[in-house]
Amino acid sequence: MDLEVVPKRKISLNSANSLSGTATHSHFENNLVFICELQPATGSLQTGGPENFSGNHKSVTVTLPAQCSIYQLRLRICMKAQQQNSHLDPLAILDPEKYSLLYARGEDWYEAYDNCQIVRTLDVPWSREDSQCLTANIVVKPQVATDPEEKIRQQQWLTYLIGHDLEREASDRLGELTFTRRKLASPRRQELKTRDDTSYTTEPWVTSAPVPNELEDWLERKFSITLHYLKRISFSVQVDFDATPKVLLKVFRRVTADNGVEYDASEDLVLKVTGREEFFSGDCALMEFLWVRHCLETNQDLHLSVLPVSHLVAETVKFVDWPLVDGFSGQFSSHDDLSFKGKDLDDIFMISLWDCNRWLRVKLLGFDIPKLPNKHPQSIYVEASILYGSKVLSTVSSVPKLFADEVLWNEWLDFDVLLRDLPRGVKLGFTINASAGDVSPTTKDTKPATNRDSKASTIRDSKPPTLSASRPAEAQKGKGKVLYFVNLLLIDHRSVLSQGPYTLHMWPYPDQDDEAITYQADKLSSATNPDRSESMAISFLLDRYSFPVVLPNTLSQNDGASSSTSSLFQDKSTPPMYAPSTSTPVTSSTDSAHQQEESQGSDTDTVALRSTSSVLSKKRACLKRFREESIQYASNLPQFLRSINWMDRRVVEDVHWLLGNWDPGELDVTVALELLSMDFTDEMVRRLAVQKLESLSNDDVLKYLLQLVQTLKVEPYHDSFLARYLIQRTLRSKRIGHFFFWYVRSEVAGCPYFRQRMAVILEAYLLGCGQAMIDDFTRQVQAVEALQEVAVITKRLYPDKTDLPSTAPHKLQELLRNSNLPNEFLLPFDPRVRVGTILLDKCKVMASKKKPLWLEFSPMPSPTSSAPVGIIFKEGDDLRQDMLVIQTLAVMNSIWQEKSLDLNLIPYGCISTGQNIGMIEIVRNAATIAAVQKSHGGTTAAFRNDALFEWLKSKCPLQEIHYKTVERFVKSCAGYCVATYVLGIGDRHNDNIMITDQGNLFHIDFGHILGNRKSFLGVNRERAPFVLTPDFLYVMGRVKGRNSLNFQRFRDTCSEAYLLLRSHSRLLVTLFSLMLLTGIPELSAAEDMRYLREALQEEQNEAEAKEHFLQQISACEQLGWTVQANWWIHMVAGIK
Repeated sequence: MDLEVVPKRKISLNSANSLSGTATHSHFENNLVFICELQPATGSLQTGGPENFSGNHKSVTVTLPAQCSIYQLRLRICMKAQQQNSHLDPLAILDPEKYSLLYARGEDWYEAYDNCQIVRTLDVPWSREDSQCLTANIVVKPQVATDPEEKIRQQQWLTYLIGHDLEREASDRLGELTFTRRKLASPRRQELKTRDDTSYTTEPWVTSAPVPNELEDWLERKFSITLHYLKRISFSVQVDFDATPKVLLKVFRRVTADNGVEYDASEDLVLKVTGREEFFSGDCALMEFLWVRHCLETNQDLHLSVLPVSHLVAETVKFVDWPLVDGFSGQFSSHDDLSFKGKDLDDIFMISLWDCNRWLRVKLLGFDIPKLPNKHPQSIYVEASILYGSKVLSTVSSVPKLFADEVLWNEWLDFDVLLRDLPRGVKLGFTINASAGDVSPTTKDTKPATNRDSKASTIRDSKPPTLSASRPAEAQKGKGKVLYFVNLLLIDHRSVLSQGPYTLHMWPYPDQDDEAITYQADKLSSATNPDRSESMAISFLLDRYSFPVVLPNTLSQNDGASSSTSSLFQDKSTPPMYAPSTSTPVTSSTDSAHQQEESQGSDTDTVALRSTSSVLSKKRACLKRFREESIQYASNLPQFLRSINWMDRRVVEDVHWLLGNWDPGELDVTVALELLSMDFTDEMVRRLAVQKLESLSNDDVLKYLLQLVQTLKVEPYHDSFLARYLIQRTLRSKRIGHFFFWYVRSEVAGCPYFRQRMAVILEAYLLGCGQAMIDDFTRQVQAVEALQEVAVITKRLYPDKTDLPSTAPHKLQELLRNSNLPNEFLLPFDPRVRVGTILLDKCKVMASKKKPLWLEFSPMPSPTSSAPVGIIFKEGDDLRQDMLVIQTLAVMNSIWQEKSLDLNLIPYGCISTGQNIGMIEIVRNAATIAAVQKSHGGTTAAFRNDALFEWLKSKCPLQEIHYKTVERFVKSCAGYCVATYVLGIGDRHNDNIMITDQGNLFHIDFGHILGNRKSFLGVNRERAPFVLTPDFLYVMGRVKGRNSLNFQRFRDTCSEAYLLLRSHSRLLVTLFSLMLLTGIPELSAAEDMRYLREALQEEQNEAEAKEHFLQQISACEQLGWTVQANWWIHMVAGIK
């Protein structure tokens, strides 16, 4: 029968007494005993493990059924303390804000944080006393506030670094924000326990890529390294490339001993690149260090400083952390434990969601808005949807009404979804839409009109206009335009069903198309509009029950380690959130008998769900065989999971068993990344993907970090497997942590829909990253803020698009001189580079629309001379698209280098440091093609085929060096031709293509991608597939169609590079698809992936794909004159 809505009933103290005093014999077998030490308000918590349970304070012993809640435990402790007169204020024990229930495990203290948690699920150390009941020790400790000044100072520091004040929003103890802050302390504490501060500080920058062909000759030679020790001694040594840092330190000790240099031989030493924040450590061979390869490629000498470990900056964690919360907080016991069947009313403390056989419904009360927008439709309607990730499970709409500042409906909207079928992470979404024509009072209702007795839980094929897969701007044309939207998690972060009245402040749908591109990501958010005084507020009512309705962890106590007191036997080395899946599969049938079963009441359903051990054994054997056979089809796992009906609990339990027994090592990293996309919301699916990511090296994590941060938006809750994984990896690696800080901080600044989530995850990282990192981040944020202020004033002073007065440099220098720039800071785009004071005479305002600043800084003092460090600071430009392209170029480069194909790409530094703020690295000893052409004949040199060749010749007059320069040009040109074609990079003119003095060609400024080309007066200016102009061909010896060895090498290199990328097409498409969540203008819909797939010729075989690209080269040769014409127009008219 259906579970009816019943009036709320207050549980009295006497009902709590009945929990243990009147328990039936069947329940007595599951009783638990708690020995509770009562500490007074002036007491201090004993440190150490459970063996140090104090015994110096009064204690009470409480016995109660295992399925009781933490609140019932508090009630019982309160009563016993009152009866035994063992506490001054026993009623205060009921308030978790005043008293905490703590237990010790190992060296850590844990708090039973959630009053709704079942006591049998506590991860407390159990023992068995004479009573034969399981017994645990609990400390009832008063809340002791930390030093107010210290707490305020800590929170102000965190707020400044995060860019958002979390403390102001953390008022609700059980709200998702506070709950997540406490839960994320566990992975942080676990990582800090095992972290070695020296290894953390001296993490090396190494690569596993094969040695490039041009560097292989070095392997047969000795390598000269100059060692410097504390300004006392410097000397050069000759070593093999397979030598390790330990070998270098042995050489150092021998040489210093021979020269009588004194130092503390007992102290450990480390090697640091002179003038850089880069260390040589570990067991890696010299050739594996990135800086060694860089020195060889650029003919630089290698200088290393030898430092005592005591000279390193301490990475002490100074922030005061919270006590850990119980590992199973937010999880509930089995369905059997929670089910109300066969229980007295006094024995019911919460209801299993799986006992709720009602159809989901919501009573729409109405909405109000303080002020109507200037432009608004005449009539509107409310559309309510059940959302699971990006899928729409059910949709129903209200009747249209005239738009006013207050509109009332007071009507029930019924969904064709049973409450018991709701999966974790499901949302209730509301949109307020303009009615079609603003006239017709018709009702859009997708509620089933027939056969309400059959289970209607399948995902609908038809989707409402608000969640169309087409581009957001196009989706809003015509009827049903979205005006406002908001979501509510139906099952919250504690696995509790939402019930009762709600008023949610809605987000307005952006008026501008360039802002609306983020809607596909924004609609996944369950955040509400923080602007409560001006925003639209919608009010509605969900069915109310007399007890909390919770999602069970599994079917029965014997189904897994996550239920009952099975935490006794769980491997404590594994955090509970990463514990293996324990959901038990039950029989799932697809025949008509199964559908008939589903239409029965809860009694029949329970019988159907309980399998006998023999049936279960056979089923698991069948699933195991399926699992073994599916290994060879692991690449199709995403496709298989997309076909799953996540509303069918029995099917889901089977899938969970399979996923829980799947070896993550059998998955390719591409498949794992795909499983983190918005197509998959289920926690077990995403958990498997994260388990695969755990095997990645730091280099690989960095390679995909940009996408991993974006996929945090897909998670239904703040606390997730992915969030915990990223926190632990960032606390393990300063490299990862540095970029993680800026990627997440940028989202905090620019994405209000996920601001709280990103902020709480960033806070979890900052609380454990160490004081040295905190100090460096502080200086970086200060530098960004100071430069932003200068940039804003500069744009206001010079609003003209290109023209700058002669006084502009002097004004800029004045602004920079008066700014609050720190004396030194790490570059946000490269933490290996620390810059000093700004060189005012080398700074300038660049003549373009957004007035970027060309800035140069002095390098840090070192025994060797170094060139100034240059950056371009931009304010008003969104650099996220540039970041994506440069990251993809780095991924392409790694794909090629794995096959010993080095195409000399230059993925220069570029990072967004806030909303439309960022920095770009200035590549030294390089010039734009436009500058090269102007130096050889002015604007007419755009048509001179030999201008580039003559320029390179002047830079490298020696024949041997010139040969290597041309070889580098051919390789880099091939690399960028393939890369720009595959990525569809447009707007290629001679001011955003550059070349170094050594012949390394590279592209900059990636404002148009995926085939989006620029036009002028309606005419497409770019007709060539990529840039391969006659002057490029001239350098290769391709003159008037005459063949040459270098041109043939170019064709062969292009073919090889293109086919290698094609073999990794799934990875490239996946990386771009994960970035759909960013709101990048030219990457906002699934259709944008079509260009990438077509460019990689996924539907063709290898021979056809190779021929396709060779045809593109021929097309570029024929259309080269059009590119030269565009370049000439660009130089003459300044058209960009």
